[in-house]
Amino acid sequence: MFDPVPKLPDDTLIEMVRFPTMIRKALIAGGLKTIGEIRTSPDGELGRITRIGKESLVYLRKTLGAKAVR
Repeated sequence: MFDPVPKLPDDTLIEMVRFPTMIRKALIAGGLKTIGEIRTSPDGELGRITRIGKESLVYLRKTLGAKAVR
């Protein structure tokens, strides 16, 4: 398992990252598979995933070193 840090390669599988359980399950249920998909998904798209609210979105952007994508 990997810690969620900006240096993770884009092809790292979400299931291999130590995200909080709720966030990891929500991302996978939302159809995302890799860190790169999180980094390139617009905020609005991520926000439509059940259980990914504003705080979760800020957490993801901060820990993965990605800027907000509109």
